[in-house]
Amino acid sequence: KFDQKEKNTLLGNRKDYWDYFCDCLAKVKGANDGIRFVKSITELRTSLGKGRAFLRYSLVHQRLADTLQQCFMNTKVTSDWYYARSPFLNSKMSSDIVGQLYEL
Repeated sequence: KFDQKEKNTLLGNRKDYWDYFCDCLAKVKGANDGIRFVKSITELRTSLGKGRAFLRYSLVHQRLADTLQQCFMNTKVTSDWYYARSPFLNSKMSSDIVGQLYEL
């Protein structure tokens, strides 16, 4: 969430990193299994809760590094969601983050 732009829905609900993942991965074939899984959980109501569930799903299935790499490659959506000083928009920092997650 570091340096994430504040966004709201039409109803005034705050958007969170869950919405960022949805925007990034909606059209990526094979990368949206986690999104479909989280959307199927009816108990989750907030973006924050859905985002946490998505992170858990990605960690359990060892897909977090792949998922973030897909998102970082989508610079248009990432720059729409994060300010310029975000490590996600810095190619060196983002590759370091993904590399560390692969090692994890």
